[in-house]
Formats: sequence, C-alpha cells, structure tokens
Amino acid sequence: MYALRSLSKLVWGANEGAETFKLASGVLYEERPGAKVARKCIYKDSELCIRKTSTPYQYQLVAIRALEEGEDLSDSLDDERSFLIGIELKFTPTTFEGAHGFRWNDVGESTYEFIADESVTKSVREAFAMAVARCAWERKHRREYTEADAGEVKEIMDRAEDEELERLLDSVKLDDADIEAAVGPMSPVKPRPVDPEVAAAAAAPIAPPTFDLPTEPAEMADGEITVSALGELYMFDAPSGEFVQVAKEVALTVVEVGKYEYYMNVASNDRSFTSQVIEPEMNAVFNHDHGSLIWNYFDQNRAYSFSMVTVDAKHYEALHQGMTRAAYETLNQESWNKATVASQDYILDAYEEDVDMLPEPEMWTSDEEDEEYEEEEEVEEEDDEEEEEEEDEESDKEEDEESDEDEIDKIFNRAPGSQGVKTSREVETESESESESESESESEDESEGESGAESGAGADTGSGAAKNSKLAVGYKHGRSFVVRGSRIGVFRHTDGDEIVFDTSINHVDDTRGREFTPSTMMLHEQDSALVLQDAQRPNELFKMDLEYGKVVEEWRVHEDVPTVAVAPTTKYAQMTGDRTLVGLSHNMLYRIDPRLRDNMIVQDQQQAYVTKSHFTTAAATESGAVAVGSAKGEIRLFDRLGVRAKTVLPALGEPILGIDVTSDGRYVVATCKTYLLLVDTKLPDDANGRTGFMKAFPQAQKPAPKRLQLKPEHVVYMGAPISFTPAKFNQAPDAQGSEKTIVTSTGPFVVTWNLRRVLGTGRGDAYHIKQYQDTVVADNFRFGQDRSIVVTLPNDVLSVKRSQLAKPTRESLMIRSSGSLL
Repeated sequence: MYALRSLSKLVWGANEGAETFKLASGVLYEERPGAKVARKCIYKDSELCIRKTSTPYQYQLVAIRALEEGEDLSDSLDDERSFLIGIELKFTPTTFEGAHGFRWNDVGESTYEFIADESVTKSVREAFAMAVARCAWERKHRREYTEADAGEVKEIMDRAEDEELERLLDSVKLDDADIEAAVGPMSPVKPRPVDPEVAAAAAAPIAPPTFDLPTEPAEMADGEITVSALGELYMFDAPSGEFVQVAKEVALTVVEVGKYEYYMNVASNDRSFTSQVIEPEMNAVFNHDHGSLIWNYFDQNRAYSFSMVTVDAKHYEALHQGMTRAAYETLNQESWNKATVASQDYILDAYEEDVDMLPEPEMWTSDEEDEEYEEEEEVEEEDDEEEEEEEDEESDKEEDEESDEDEIDKIFNRAPGSQGVKTSREVETESESESESESESESEDESEGESGAESGAGADTGSGAAKNSKLAVGYKHGRSFVVRGSRIGVFRHTDGDEIVFDTSINHVDDTRGREFTPSTMMLHEQDSALVLQDAQRPNELFKMDLEYGKVVEEWRVHEDVPTVAVAPTTKYAQMTGDRTLVGLSHNMLYRIDPRLRDNMIVQDQQQAYVTKSHFTTAAATESGAVAVGSAKGEIRLFDRLGVRAKTVLPALGEPILGIDVTSDGRYVVATCKTYLLLVDTKLPDDANGRTGFMKAFPQAQKPAPKRLQLKPEHVVYMGAPISFTPAKFNQAPDAQGSEKTIVTSTGPFVVTWNLRRVLGTGRGDAYHIKQYQDTVVADNFRFGQDRSIVVTLPNDVLSVKRSQLAKPTRESLMIRSSGSLL
C-alpha cells in the first residue's frame, strides 16, 4: 500500500509533460503481424515512463531511448515512442526468454513489448501496472481515480489479461514443429483438415497441363533445411500469357548445402519441379498482398517463370525472410545475423514488390501536368506513324542499296577532313547539303517497319573487328561520342531528333604515340575535351582536345592510388570550365586537380577507408554532393568531398555497376545486374526537407528502396537472364527537379521507367520497352530532354523517340533473330 501511495504522488501530483514514474532500464520491441521482420528491436537500452499531458485525465505511456556516450539526443529524429493510455491499450504483463515486462497495443496493427531489466523488481512492475490501469480509468470516466470503486481499476487489468490469454490461444495454430512434420527433403505433404465437400473436390484429378514443364531434376539438393513453406504452384504459360496451376500443394524448401551456399527445392507428392541455386538471375519478386513469390528458372533450352502462392501469412513471412536471408548470405558471404535490424528491414523491403515510398514531390502531383505529359506522348506517336508511312514509301525504292554494314564500313573508315570536331562557327556555316552528303545512308531503317526517327552509323564489322563500347552525350553543338576500339566516332543530332555520323577520331594515342582503347570516357570543360582512361594504366588519365582530335595532356593522378572511376564534380560540371573532377579508388573518394604537380589528389578533399570498400561508381548532384556505389552493393551519400559519408545504405549483395542521382539529390538510382534500385533520400518527418546527403537517417528509419525489375514472366519471352547497362535519369539543367524518366537496357532491349508513375503507384514493374536486332551496349537520353534516346549497338548508333517504346507484349519481347522460342 505504501508503494501505491508513493506512486500516486509521483504520477498524479506531477506537472504536465514530466516523466514521473519510470521503469529505469529495459529493451523495447515491436511486433508487426505480416511485416518483413515479425519482431523488431526498437531500442536496445531504454526506459518506460508515464507522462501527464495538458489534457485533463489523459496520460501517455512513453518509451525513451537511452543516450549513448557522447550522443546528443536533440540530433535524433527517433528518440522516443509515445502511446495514449486507455482501455484499448490492453496493457498486460508478459515474459520473453524468462525476462518479465509488459505488452500493449498501438492504434495500428503493431504490438509493443518492454522487457525490463532484472534490476526492476516485481513490486515495482506491479505498481507500474496499477498506475497505468488508473490512468486508463480516468480517461474513460473523466474523473479522478480516487473516486473509483476498489475493484474497478483491477477489473481493467483483469480484462486485458483475459483478452491476452485468448490471443495466445488463438495464435497457437501452426508452429515450426508442424511445418517440420509436414515438410521434409522428399517427404509427402500432410493434408489439412477440410470440409468433406471441399475434400471431394480436391480429390478430383487435375487435368494435365498443355505446356511443357522443365525436365524433372535428376536429384534434389541435399543439406540442412533452413526454410519450409507450403503453397500452390503456378507456371507462366507463354502462349496464353497467364499463370496456370501445375500443382495444388507443393513444398518449397531452402537448403544450405555448404557455408553460405543455398539451393531452393520445389516438389509435390507426385514430382519434383526445380532444384536451383539461389542467385540474382532468379529475378525473385515477393508480393505481400498476394502472399506469393515469382521467379525465373533457366535450363539449357529456355526460360521459365514459376509462382508459388503460400497457404497463409505465416508461411509467406517464413519464405520471404528465409529466401532473403539465403540470398544475402550467398552474395555477401557473411552471416545474416551480422546485419543490424534496421539493415535487415531495409533489405527485406528491397526484395518486396509492394513497398510504399514517400510521396512524390508536390511539383509532380498536378493533374494538368500528367495530362500534358500524356498528350505529348500521343502527339509524338501520331507524328511517328506519319513518318513511318513516309519511310515505307521510300524503302520500296531503296531495295538495291548496299547492306547496312558495308555502308557503315565506308563511312567510318573514310578519311575525315580533320581529326577534330567542328567548332560552333563551323557548325553554323556548314551547309545542310554537305551534312546530308556525309550522313550515313540517309537515316536508313534499323529493321523492316522500324521508325523513321532512327538513324545509324558504325564501323568495320569484319571478323575480329572492334565494336562500339562507350557513349558520351554532349550538351554543346549537339554531339555524341562513341568509343570503337582505339577510335572515337562523332555523331550529330538533328532538329528532328535523328542522329547522323559526322566524323571520326582515328588512332587514340597518348602524348608518346602509344595507341590505346579508352575504358572510360567523360566530356569535360564545356564539351571542349574528353577525359579518357586506359584500363592498363589505372594511375593515369588523358585529356583529349576535341578541336584537334588528339590527346594533349597526361595526368599522373597518384603513384600509389589507381583510379577505378571518374565523375564530374557537379551534375552539370561539363557545362562549366571547372577543370577538376571526382575520382574513386577501391577505398578512397577524392578530388583530382590536373593543375597540381606529381600528386593530383587534393589533400583536404579526400576520404579514405582503412579496409577496402570496393568502390565502383559515383555521381554528383548539382550542389556537389556525391553518391558512391560499391562492389559489395553499399551506397554511400556524401554531402561534400573530404568527409565521411553522412549515410551508408546497406548492401543487398549484388555489385553496383552504375549510379545516378537527380539534380536536387532527392532520388538515387543504382544499377545492379538484374534490377535497378531506386532510393528516395528524403529524411522522413524532416521539417527542413533534408536528404540523406545532408544528414544521417535515423537508425530505425532507413529509406524504403524500390527495386525496378522486369517481370519474370516477361523474361520468359526474352529467353535470357537480365543484364542491365548503367541506368540514367534524363538531364534537365534548366528546370530544377524535372528528372522524370530513367533509361537502361538489357540484351537487345531498351527499357524506360516513368519516375512519377513509379512513385505514384509504388510499382517497379511498370515500364516501356523496345527491341533491337543486336545487343545494346550503351544508352542515354539526349542532353536536356527525354524525348529521344541515343542507343549504341555493337555496329550502329541510333536515336529513338521515347514515345516509340511501348508496354511489353509477347510480340515485342520475342527475340527476333532466333525466331519463336515457344
């Protein structure tokens, strides 16, 4: 009784906002039914208290994170969680792994647990529970608890405990022991009890599928089963374009066959379907709403797409977490348990299809803008149809012309009047007739029925000849540059969004006359120069003067620091006279200043890491913030050079092959082999609208990444695994925040995503696509707009209007060169 009197003084005699009665030490957990991580640790070290509010008879239950040594609480956006105390809170005692604490409900679907430290005695816990019950009584009756009958407050506690007992009994329906009993390496699936009529229907034989299943595996992978799940199995039927059921009940098991090596087995009582390595080429897509997994399977003959719909949410959660864990450990070669809970949540979000991102910027939410965007596409499509009709008429008269490759050879190998690129004065005075006579085959169609908006040029295509490999799109004089072996082709954009061959720079040599093939090419200093790199000499860079068409400077960046990638210092630095650039080594980010002697790394603008971070690629915002990707799959966000990253986004495991960022730094797109990762860097609930470049994300509030990937069923038509080229946003230097489209390619396909649609719908599989007759090696938007895309093939360079890309269909995805695959 004395303890309760003391508690009364502490809680009810306190001023508004004071944390009066506390459980001084414990751990706060959140349980989220149906979420990626079912039980999540929110605060490892925290205290639980009752706080009086400014509203009469209302109190809050508050969990406060304890400060770490040297930490400033005011710098955190997630230092406490508060809950209005009422009967609906259902505050009850609980235990976890032998430790005592309390459990309560949030207004949403989450449930919280505070597990107290051993130093918190039983009497203190009981006193705290009574205090919460008294707060609930006051809120319900709008009176002081001293006016309550003796049993009324206790009744609130007893009722909550009874409901908690019912919840526990209801939850014990299917546990891990049941799953293990039902699913073994090759054990039959235990039937579930059902209504007799339903059982009779289920016993009816399934009509055999009218399509070919993959050959049954000779043997299933054997090892420790880490995950088991039951469900229905479907396979994508390409001719009908639908998923068709192939088995009413299958077991999907994840098997660990070696350290960090996993297989996925799928089998029913009647047959085995697949036994495949868990790897990125599976192109796995999880959908929480449907409780399904869709993935690709490849054999020697063709591609397949399977879908498993799990029997219930528990099986889906086990499958989602188990598969993600296996993929993470396979790619990272380290234990899943080494990742923090926040990192695990981030990774699980990335592997799920229906993850919500933050709302798109207000500037994109205008209905009028969307209507104008759609009207623009419709007008472009109408113009394209008219151009196609004109080209069809012209093509009938040109049947006797030489083949494309012969014409390409003649043009690319012709002796140019000058090794350099025409200056602006030469461009203005050049007659249209001369430029037309130099253009390659008068914009001849890439294939029969191809849009007349495309035009091509290339180089020698004989056996063993060099192929096109790199592309740089300029902003000045309407030029684009393509690397072909030790030569560089120069192409000119026309007012009609076509591209024609202009000249070539033959024999790329260093200042000593040694010929090399550029492995890196970047426009520099207002498009007056190209920065080149030779893969055989990673410590050096070369500056090519485009007016003279030759290398005029060699930059020995650093004797002991090989440069693996370079980038402009800002998003549009190529439009300025800035001579410096951003450089990357495997473990260092730095500014390169060619004006320095010997060591060209600016000493106070470098950041090195002790261990190799395996940096691979970088991109800058308009303000000079830098995003860096690594071979591990990590993304680092720097607000400037010379300091440590403000934000490090966890690695999914696949190497990042390319990275790009919008002008304002709001969105980052990272390219992995089988998917693009779109990240909204805006800090949640930040009043100043800051991004992860400016300030670190709170530990428990990593951004929700969106995977942009091709549907597994579309991959069936394409017939080959996905391998994306580095994705790019369209460039719009004159309109802040107007990047609205992403372009990339895989195999012979160019693919675009409309950024506002991705953000508006939350879907990463809504894309447009166009197929070519050869592999696309590089692609990018024409500078300053997204109406046309420069597409580089091994022996051709084309310009395609964005409106010519269409939603994927069976006809548009079937590989032309190999005929029908199905």
